[in-house]
Amino acid sequence: MGIRKVRIFEALPGMILAKPVVVLNAQGRELMRPGFMLEKAHIKRLGQWGIEYIYVESVEVEEEENALFNESIRFLAKQTYEDAITSLARVSKNLLAEDSCNITDVTQTITQILEVIALEYGMLSLLSKLKESDEYLYQHNVDVCVTGLILGRELNLSESELHDLGTACLLHDVGLSAYKQQKWDNSMLTREPVNIRKHPIRSSDMARAVHGINSDALAVIAQHHEYIDGSGFPEGLKEDQIHPMAKICAVAEAYNTLIAPSEKENRVDPHEAMTTIVDPRYKRFDPAVLRVFINNMAIYPAGTFVQLNNSMRAVVIAGNKNHPLRPRILVLYENESTAVKPFHVDLCDSGYNDWYIDCVVSSTNIIKTVEHLMKI
Repeated sequence: MGIRKVRIFEALPGMILAKPVVVLNAQGRELMRPGFMLEKAHIKRLGQWGIEYIYVESVEVEEEENALFNESIRFLAKQTYEDAITSLARVSKNLLAEDSCNITDVTQTITQILEVIALEYGMLSLLSKLKESDEYLYQHNVDVCVTGLILGRELNLSESELHDLGTACLLHDVGLSAYKQQKWDNSMLTREPVNIRKHPIRSSDMARAVHGINSDALAVIAQHHEYIDGSGFPEGLKEDQIHPMAKICAVAEAYNTLIAPSEKENRVDPHEAMTTIVDPRYKRFDPAVLRVFINNMAIYPAGTFVQLNNSMRAVVIAGNKNHPLRPRILVLYENESTAVKPFHVDLCDSGYNDWYIDCVVSSTNIIKTVEHLMKI
């Protein structure tokens, strides 16, 4: 286990402090001690306090060139994600002003997202949990776009189809801009007010003002809430009546709405969202899309706190593609209250065949445990 110096704006939830973080104030007191596990709120607060660098436990020892390459991917992903939100905000505001824009404004964003996905598709998904955007709607559309393109790529869509899918996902909710002053529970299993249920048509109508957008992208936008069992809206279409790429967007939209809703109190953990989406009681989604979704989306994303069947507690470091239930983890506690020296475990390794994740531990419980151990 090594030590790595990290810029605070590049820190990620789940990182473990290797050195204490101290803020010079009247008391000169230590804020966080070695072994402290960072969460999103901690990172944000440290940045506000003017902390520029922290030292964290290095989970893996990598060759220098690989470490540099991964750092480059992280920087590229961060820039791409932020640029996508900025670009979509500009396009949406032009459309709301009954102005027009060109498809190239959207195409460049899709191309950049695809480039990052090809390098490390999990990075953009992780960034969605770190970005605090004042414009929820833009961030949601970008998140759906990222998820949709990951699924579309694994479904072997052509380059032109990926661009149509990405364009549709990026613009699928622009029609909601007209309703953003209203409050509603946008849980996937809740019936939205009648006017909100018309937003796919509003989004499609607004997207027509994008010069160069084609009929496939417009169809996906109009149908992103249609489900194969006919329970969707606004038209209640079924099965083959729904555009194939709209079925991809529907899964991406439902997943991101559940894990990052506009009302934070409705948020669920990714594994709960996946359980809901694949629940056989709700035959809303195309089985072929669901198979790809299960194999490629992290049930336990990086930063998720979990408890193992042996009572140990750990934080997820990274997923294992095609083995979503067996990620790489950093074990932190022997049980609920006994800390251990952090050590890395890949649940896909044969030596850990008897280990498995029993449940997700809520952030609140983890914070209470850490506070107890630190005697705060």
